[in-house]
Amino acid sequence: MRYRKEIDGLRTIAVLPVILFHAGILGFSGGYVGVDIFFVISGYLITSIILEEQNQGRFSIINFYERRARRILPALIWVLLLTSIASFVLMSPGELEDFSDSLISVATFSSNIFFYLQSGYFSTASDEKPLLHTWSLAVEEQYYIVFPVLISSLWFMGKKKLTILIAAAALISLSFAQYLADTGRANFNFYLIFSRGWELLFGSLIALLSLPEKDIKNSWREILGLTGIALIVYAIIFFDQSTPFPSIYGLIPVLGTCLVIIAANATSLVGRFLSHKFLVYIGLLSYSLYLWHQPILAFMRLKTIGEPSTLVLFAAILATFIAAYISYIFIEKPLKNKQRFPRRFIFLASLIAIIAVTSIGLVGSLSGGFPSRFEQHVNFESIQASHLRDKCHTRGIDYLAPEMACRYFGDEVEWATFGDSHMVETTLALAKILEPSGQGVLHLSFSGCPPALYFDTEKLGCSDWIEESLEYLKAEQSIRKVLVGFRYSSFLFGGQTNDYPNLPNEIPRMEYTELSRKEGEIANPRKVYWDSLSAIIHQLLSVGKQVYLLYPIPELPAHISKLATPFSIFNKEPLVNLQQTTSRTYYLERNAYILEKLESFPQHDNLIAIKPFDALCSSNHCPAAIDGLALYFDDNHLSLIGAKRLLEKSIIIQD
Repeated sequence: MRYRKEIDGLRTIAVLPVILFHAGILGFSGGYVGVDIFFVISGYLITSIILEEQNQGRFSIINFYERRARRILPALIWVLLLTSIASFVLMSPGELEDFSDSLISVATFSSNIFFYLQSGYFSTASDEKPLLHTWSLAVEEQYYIVFPVLISSLWFMGKKKLTILIAAAALISLSFAQYLADTGRANFNFYLIFSRGWELLFGSLIALLSLPEKDIKNSWREILGLTGIALIVYAIIFFDQSTPFPSIYGLIPVLGTCLVIIAANATSLVGRFLSHKFLVYIGLLSYSLYLWHQPILAFMRLKTIGEPSTLVLFAAILATFIAAYISYIFIEKPLKNKQRFPRRFIFLASLIAIIAVTSIGLVGSLSGGFPSRFEQHVNFESIQASHLRDKCHTRGIDYLAPEMACRYFGDEVEWATFGDSHMVETTLALAKILEPSGQGVLHLSFSGCPPALYFDTEKLGCSDWIEESLEYLKAEQSIRKVLVGFRYSSFLFGGQTNDYPNLPNEIPRMEYTELSRKEGEIANPRKVYWDSLSAIIHQLLSVGKQVYLLYPIPELPAHISKLATPFSIFNKEPLVNLQQTTSRTYYLERNAYILEKLESFPQHDNLIAIKPFDALCSSNHCPAAIDGLALYFDDNHLSLIGAKRLLEKSIIIQD
């Protein structure tokens, strides 16, 4: 296949935004679309090579996989080995155990499935996963396994019918991605090949239709090329974490990339720009740059409280370029030499390396992350969430209806809990306290759902669940007591970990219902939030329920395991004082808005305030752990021990 310098330049346009996005640099909120650019490029190049060899009658699956192994595995294995060493030195036992599991998934080309099952790509915890970015490599590897076999098997159909088949598959994949976006299955949509395949197949269609070789007028080449670049730049600048993705929105960067591949050549403006030697060289480094950027940024964040400074971020980017240059010069380039490293060596070395990496992962996972590496300031086994979380904590449009919700443990269900994920461990702790008396608890919680009675949120199903659950509680006469609680300030102002010790001030994302419009509150989303919460409380009180209103739970500056772990195996003290982790001043300022509103509730005999600060904290500070036992299982959710302590020191027990 003819070498096209502009394709390497296009790789630069793909990789730099990804790095700057993950570094949190302003202006690159949609930089994650660089991965989609890579997908289109890969689909185009791989299909072009396969078609050329098929036409010449020399296509070989073995040769294909040899080229892929030379291209992908050496630098990847190098990064995995060095990242494993760094993880052993720096990570807490839980973090190292998770890393080890992810290491196994990378070695088995299934890390996209692994990270789909774990958490969201945009979550804070994901920022600290060194191998998160390998999900895209897994998607490509799965494509490489299936696609060449498919083309080879169906070659007898002829190129025209094969093109129609690939086009139909791309359309189905895109439609599926849009369906998943519409139904709120964000993680499945983001990570898995079924909803990502269309991007690779769009690149394949360019090759199947021989579009770059078409006789296009120079004026049209300029228009198409510039339009393509404009679409890519638009997505990089204006997309953000709230953009449903992948979906039809993905057509913007994908079609932009297609247009550049089709129209850019040695004479066009875009082609000459992308063929500049600087962009071409960065493009040659792009694979190693992509491999190194996430581990370096992840370890930097792992050992930083709050978001790292701009200087530190740029130092991490510089380190990424240095590491990528070394990998390219000493790992990537030499192993492409077929005379020095023949096919047998590549396959054998790849097999040994994959077995070695898998073994490292298995040892790390089975050992529980080698807890003996550190002097333990917290019993890590106490960092425990409810074992009923997956079963009883609902989410999405197919949520668990109130009448089907979990009830535990007593036969007489007189209690209910109602709120978001902050209620999960609290519910289990309450149920265990009530169990000896035979009283049971109805568990109603929806992940990340605010009290959305008068508004809708990006959490699909949330507002419907709130309304349905409220009506159920009002109608269920056997339930006399309701514990209500939400993570108020996170929805109202944003999460705390990225800005700590500064206070976030994000505008709540909500869509207003007709009721909130009629009341004229569309200009102030925080007031609409309060009106919704207030209405929920008043409606429960109006039907005779005794309402226990949970005030804000103190938040930690970072995950409990991060705070409790020394900087490295060569240090002894934890990153922070675990007895004085969150100050009273920070708690009051962080929650000032909602605390003022909660205190403004008129006194009512059936309204009881549950104040976590009073129950968990001293006069000036809130601890992350007491007597070596963790009060949290992450940066904001109480552990089972923390929830039990909260309730035992509250008025609930007295009742």
